[in-house]
Amino acid sequence: MSTLRRCTRRALLAFVLGVTAAGGILASAASLGISGRTLGAGTSVISSCDPNGVALTYTNAYDSASGSYKTSAVTVTGLDNLCNGRRLDITLFGAANVVVGAGSIGALNLPTGTTSAVVSFSPTLTATAITGAAVVIAG
Repeated sequence: MSTLRRCTRRALLAFVLGVTAAGGILASAASLGISGRTLGAGTSVISSCDPNGVALTYTNAYDSASGSYKTSAVTVTGLDNLCNGRRLDITLFGAANVVVGAGSIGALNLPTGTTSAVVSFSPTLTATAITGAAVVIAG
């Protein structure tokens, strides 16, 4: 058999195997029942009781036993009284977005003129481990 004929047969065999494999993969994916309408992820901003946002400040103190600063509370400032009665959740993140702490207030009750609320953490958290935070006001 000539070299050209062997190369042609190999190329044809590779093509047929590739098409067969692709068909099998597509058939397997189709049987999972996953579609763009049923699977997704993301974030979005929806209407809020506090459209201008909030700010966070941390309550830190030196812990001589561990030799590090510890965070015992987060103060959420800039809250609007329209948020009264709603739940406030704070999630604190560390490296690689791992949750290092979470706290909440079941229902905000801000007296007129008050624009802040404090969420405490027990046990306290190592301050340097906190790299980010998410605040959700819902209800």
